[in-house]
Amino acid sequence: MRVRTKLPVVSLETGEIVELDAIVYLYGESGRKDKGFIKVFHAFLDDVFRDKEVMAGPFRLMAYILSEKLDRDRLDFNLTAKEVMEKLGVRERTYYRWLGVLLRKGYVRRISATYYTLRPYTAIVGRMANIDYFEEVGDEKA
Repeated sequence: MRVRTKLPVVSLETGEIVELDAIVYLYGESGRKDKGFIKVFHAFLDDVFRDKEVMAGPFRLMAYILSEKLDRDRLDFNLTAKEVMEKLGVRERTYYRWLGVLLRKGYVRRISATYYTLRPYTAIVGRMANIDYFEEVGDEKA
C-alpha cells in the first residue's frame, strides 16, 4: 500500500524547516500488529525516474536496498556482491556495474568496503504506529 504525506525537513540551502512531499510504501509480514513502512521522498523518486541510466537496471538494486537493507531510522547498510547475486539472480559483474552507477550518481555513498549509506532525503524507515495521519494513495500514479 502507498500513502502520501508532507514531511517537515530542514532545507540544506536555507536552514529553514520546509515540508517535502513523500510517498510511503508499507510492507511487513501479514498479520503483524505493527507493520513497517518506508517513506520515499518525491524529490528522490523524481531524480531516479528521470535518470535513464539508473532505470535501465540499477533501480533493481536500489529497490532491493530500500525494501530489504534499511533498518529503522538509518540510511546506512551492509551490502555484498554474494548477497545481491543470490537475492536478485544477477552476475557479479552486473552487481558491480549497478553499484558503480548508484555511487557515481550520488544515490549511494561508500563508507567502507561493504558498508554504504543512501543520500539524505531518500527514505525513512519506521513503524505503522507513527503514521496515523497519512492519507492513503490509491492506484493512481504518484
